[in-house]
Amino acid sequence: MATSSQDLEAQPALTSGTGASAGPFSVDLATLSGINEHKDVEKWDQMGGLRGVAAALCLSLSDGLDPAATDGTDWESRKAAFGANKFKAIPPKSFFRLWFGNLKDPTLIMLMIAALVSTVLGAAVPEEREHSAWTEGVAIWVAVFVVSLVGAFNDWNKDRQFQKLNAQKDIIEVKVLRGGQQLTIPNFDIVVGDVMLLDTGDKIIADGYTIESHGMVVDEASLTGESDPVKKGQDHEPWLRSGTQVTEGSGRMLVLAVGEHSEWGRTMALVVGEVGETPLQEKLGWLATAIGKLGFCVAVVCFFVLLIRWIINNKGFPMDKFSEGPLQFFIFAVTILVVAVPEGLPLAVTISLAYSMKKMMKDNNFVRVLAACETMGGATAICSDKTGTLTENRMTVVKGYFCGRMCTEVPPFEQLPAAAADEIVLNASLNSKAFLMVEEGTSKVDFVGNRTECALLVMVRNWGQDYRQLRDINHENTVEVYGFSSERKMASVLVKRPGGKLRLYNKGAAEMVLTHCTSMVGPSGEAVPMTEELRTELLSTVTGMASTGLRTLCLAYTDFPEHDASRPADFFTTPPDENLTMLCIVGIKDPVRKEVPEAVATCQRAGITVRMVTGDNIHTAKHIARECGILTDEGIALEGPVFRNMTEEDLAPLLPKLQVLARSSPKDKYILVQTLKKMGEVVAVTGDGTNDAPALKESDVGLAMGIAGTEVAKEAADIVIMDDNFSSIVKAVLWGRSVFTNIRKFLQFQLTINLVALIVAFVAAITNGETPLNVLQLLWVNLIMDSLAALALATEAPTADLLTQKPHGRDAPLISRPMWRFILSQGTYQVFWLLLIFYGMPAKLDRFAVPTQCDYFKAHSPSGFCCPLPMTAGGTPQCYLGAGGYWSANETVPVCGLELSGSCKFVEPSAEVFCGPGVATCDRYTEVKEEYTQLTDHWESAETKAKEEISSMVFNTFIWCQMFNMLNARKVSNEYNVLSGLFATNVFWTIWVLIAGFQVIIMFFLGGIFKVERLSGLEWGVSILIGLGSIPLCILSKAIPNFDVRNLRRRMSMSATIHAVTGPPSRLGSNSKSQRMARTLPLVRKD
Repeated sequence: MATSSQDLEAQPALTSGTGASAGPFSVDLATLSGINEHKDVEKWDQMGGLRGVAAALCLSLSDGLDPAATDGTDWESRKAAFGANKFKAIPPKSFFRLWFGNLKDPTLIMLMIAALVSTVLGAAVPEEREHSAWTEGVAIWVAVFVVSLVGAFNDWNKDRQFQKLNAQKDIIEVKVLRGGQQLTIPNFDIVVGDVMLLDTGDKIIADGYTIESHGMVVDEASLTGESDPVKKGQDHEPWLRSGTQVTEGSGRMLVLAVGEHSEWGRTMALVVGEVGETPLQEKLGWLATAIGKLGFCVAVVCFFVLLIRWIINNKGFPMDKFSEGPLQFFIFAVTILVVAVPEGLPLAVTISLAYSMKKMMKDNNFVRVLAACETMGGATAICSDKTGTLTENRMTVVKGYFCGRMCTEVPPFEQLPAAAADEIVLNASLNSKAFLMVEEGTSKVDFVGNRTECALLVMVRNWGQDYRQLRDINHENTVEVYGFSSERKMASVLVKRPGGKLRLYNKGAAEMVLTHCTSMVGPSGEAVPMTEELRTELLSTVTGMASTGLRTLCLAYTDFPEHDASRPADFFTTPPDENLTMLCIVGIKDPVRKEVPEAVATCQRAGITVRMVTGDNIHTAKHIARECGILTDEGIALEGPVFRNMTEEDLAPLLPKLQVLARSSPKDKYILVQTLKKMGEVVAVTGDGTNDAPALKESDVGLAMGIAGTEVAKEAADIVIMDDNFSSIVKAVLWGRSVFTNIRKFLQFQLTINLVALIVAFVAAITNGETPLNVLQLLWVNLIMDSLAALALATEAPTADLLTQKPHGRDAPLISRPMWRFILSQGTYQVFWLLLIFYGMPAKLDRFAVPTQCDYFKAHSPSGFCCPLPMTAGGTPQCYLGAGGYWSANETVPVCGLELSGSCKFVEPSAEVFCGPGVATCDRYTEVKEEYTQLTDHWESAETKAKEEISSMVFNTFIWCQMFNMLNARKVSNEYNVLSGLFATNVFWTIWVLIAGFQVIIMFFLGGIFKVERLSGLEWGVSILIGLGSIPLCILSKAIPNFDVRNLRRRMSMSATIHAVTGPPSRLGSNSKSQRMARTLPLVRKD
């Protein structure tokens, strides 16, 4: 829209040099940005001041820009000329960067170094090359890349989810004037030339200049660091900056710079902050470090035990066997460390939080602070607002006291005294910042702003009056606007009226306003004195309406002369709410949301105390609280003034029963939250106003209202409830508990694998110097344990039974007693079977027997090759050629000598023995040497094959134990049905089937790489049955009650007298030093 004549009539011509033309605009981006950045008053005045700049930007200060303009001054043209209100997005880390970051893990680096050495030696040394030793190094390379790729994919997927969710943080609904209409639009759609409407609690999202101010005060600490707020006006500090917040008053602003051209864009857009760890991530990080240290110790012990045994067996340190000895031991030790370090623990938290945040958004919970996801699950108390949270926030005036008579419904406009009716309409229209949005072609009305004010506007609309027109007519006559104050419980506006007078329109809580009234408009429209009897009658009327759940408002006014020499200059700085004349009292109905009573009952079953904290009349509050199921027969309801005057000692015994706090101020809410926290409660609190910010910050989880909440409240909150619905808060509790439970699921699963892997590796290394699982097998276990299991268990959907359990509270340990029982029982079961297979099968089953060199030589060497000692022609004729033996008559040094005990003594053939002194070689030596070498090679192959068969059985059984234990780990308490909810999400069973499929592929097709032998059908059946046996064991172990031995010992050590004196600990005393210590002592807890 072109600038109106009213806007331009006092406008001087633009001076030259104000900047190059930018299309239809008389000022360009560089000039306007320079003026705004430097607050250049001289150039501002040269352009004609506010009106001149408005003309240059082709807009009307009273109507805003024209969104339907066709002369190139529309919204899109402004974006092209002056930029969009967006900042450059910080590019996310690419997949390859994340992959490279994973490859820099110290343990993987050690594995890669070992793989490089193994590959080079296997390819360079001829003997190693003949046995394809290089393949193991290559296989380790592949395994390292697979592990790092899976980890990078998880990180990449998680980052993308966080990026999408965090983008929602920057979306703010703002109010603007466009085409003379008040609209709400996203902050990204603001353009230079927009007229923004600012109110208390709003965040300023662009740079601009004050058009008008009604006591508007702005907090600029985020930019300047100054803690004192700045009062804004055209004659004082008119420049407004993005990133600041309106803390008091209201006003209008002309937008001069947006996006990267604004102050915020220049100074803060490139500031990148790393997301800090949540408390649960910190705990798990500490736990992972502790387990890693234990794993490091086991890895070092295994390495040195294997190395020492190798040196003893080889009678030295033969370098030609380095790759099959020390190098293999080093790779094995590093792999043990890789398996032992549970880097999947913090990953599981991150995946679970990312998954939960995404799902919570669908449940109307926008998480602004990551830690709030997990903290909400431990909430023991919820302090909820009433309006909009417990009720529908669709307020309607249903009855009232109008001009001296009680009406059971809103009377028609014509039935009221004309003058009084006009004043009621003016009060409701002018003393309000809300507005109605009616969809064209429909009767649907959307409320924008305070819902109570919207209810009054609907009443005005139903009377056939146009509140917008009244606002336009009286806009220039508005002297001062006094916003609603929690302390006053009132709002006022001062307006110039005909006849040289100022009229203050006042509205607020009925019982508050009535105390300031000295008269009332009677049935005929005249003012009658407010006697004490009349005031008492009116208060009784208010109580009657409040007792039926209605919110009561009183509308009143008072007059002042426009000019009064005796009046102080700052008289109107604060609202002069005295000597008021009452117009009417209205009763506003706000129905309880249908789903709220059940949601409250769900919270109570979940062990969460729900309290209503409201500014309403106590009678209204109690009625609504009973309707919601919050206020019980034993419950207590207090009013704010009474509550705030009580000492902490007086409050302590009342708080457990306190269920309603009415007529409360934000300070009361803050005190309530603070006191509950001191008593050990985990407190979630809702808030929508600017003054609620301290309570939201003080609480463990601040919940701001997405619809009714101010931007200040949202900034202070941890979670924004997008639909302002209490049932959405219950869903937040459910997801919070789900995060904590899912982490516990993964934790007990991973710790079981850690325990089993370390014990089996350690026992095998110190007993016979063997490694039950080779490097690649352990890396496959690590892949299952960390990345895949984290993805499967951390994304389990929440179940309804989570809301039947007690909250885990502030100091709940990560590992509960049922979890310890699970870890120890399953770990013991797996260790038993794995060691039985590893030691028992070779000893009892011929198929798995590992041949010794002596046994193999005796069974497979030529007759007489292994000869009893001492070897002589007369004593052992069967060894010589004459008796069908192997040796010649002059050969008396046996290569394979048989001891009387049945063992063998081996002497490697030498040229000196078979060819004579000084002779390097001869045919006989070559013949014996070849026979010995061939037998030795065949024996080593048979030994390796036998060991691989055992290892294959151990490996397959170990994997299937983990497969079925993953099913067991889905339940962390005493649930017997571990399969319930298995198909609630596709992630878990898909990963489970994927792991099973890969295991089959490994065993059947990748035996050469993983060094496994194909198992028979019976052996497969045994492996799966052993794994399956963990499920009945899990069920059986849950039948064993959790028995707290320490508690029994403490009780036995205390005398009956001490018990009688001390009694049970009280909630009030939970802050004492001894009880704080007691809370930190238990490592486990009964769930």
